[in-house]
Amino acid sequence: MVIWKRGTSAEQLKKVDALLEEVGIDPQRAAESQAHQFSGGQCQRISIARSLVLDPTLIICDEPVSALDVSVQAQVLNLLEDLKAKHGLTLVFIAHDLAVVKNISDRIQVMYLGKICEVAPSNSLYDSPAHHYTKVLIDSIPVPDPEIAIGQVAIEGEPPSPVLPPPGCRFNPRCAAADDRCRTEEPQLREVGDAGGGHYVACHHPLIGGEAPLVVRLPAR
Repeated sequence: MVIWKRGTSAEQLKKVDALLEEVGIDPQRAAESQAHQFSGGQCQRISIARSLVLDPTLIICDEPVSALDVSVQAQVLNLLEDLKAKHGLTLVFIAHDLAVVKNISDRIQVMYLGKICEVAPSNSLYDSPAHHYTKVLIDSIPVPDPEIAIGQVAIEGEPPSPVLPPPGCRFNPRCAAADDRCRTEEPQLREVGDAGGGHYVACHHPLIGGEAPLVVRLPAR
């Protein structure tokens, strides 16, 4: 706020205290503490308050809970949900934890080697993945039930170099459905499923219902 010349000193202090209280930090205790005296969860709450201080409409959250205990993760995620509603925020949430992604997101974008594979509403993506990479990701999520048999999720090979990615679909060296077209022609995002459902996939042989390959007919050029 000093750099952007927002308000007087008194107004700045008042807003800082209000934001700290909003994220669950006692302003008085915070003023008397050094940085190393805060826990990981408290540091994350303070970072959230800092991001809000200039009244943004968009916040990019890059792995915001990856280093936190599971119980603290839930608290921070609930806090972000509350702040999103209260301040009218758009959150771009970047994460590798698939359970966290599902619970926090309205829409999900799956990427592989810097390319978008699939974009869909959260429930649609998890219920009916259309890209083979998305399918492997979702199938790899462990189920906390000892009565359910452990499935074998197989994906062969190592990820190609992002500096020298393969031609065509970047997932083709590791995809069981890949053919010559996948190795030469880069797939473009196109809608699958119900028209207007907002489910898009970049795949020449997308899955339908998360299982059988779907033949996509393109309009004549």
